[in-house]
Amino acid sequence: MAEPVSCDLCGRTVPPHAHYVVMIEVFADPSMPGVSTEELEENDLEGSMNELLEEMKKMSAEELLDQVHRGFEFRICRVCQMKFLANPLGKPRETQAGKN
Repeated sequence: MAEPVSCDLCGRTVPPHAHYVVMIEVFADPSMPGVSTEELEENDLEGSMNELLEEMKKMSAEELLDQVHRGFEFRICRVCQMKFLANPLGKPRETQAGKN
């Protein structure tokens, strides 16, 4: 039999199969910027690559991976699910006179 789940946001115990799963993926923009032939000819690609490799030597494997992709998975209760759907980034709500 399935075990109860603890909500990752509020800590409330949720009966088996009554929770929601939130999966978040954060990754680098995969599109390539436009580059002209002139820009390619002017750039010192070998020097740039060496600089990048030197910077990378100072970073941990986790820091390097965070530059490319990170995934998260959370289990939440119904109350937190409704709050999450209403404001997924948790940004403060702005109030404007006459517009609320």
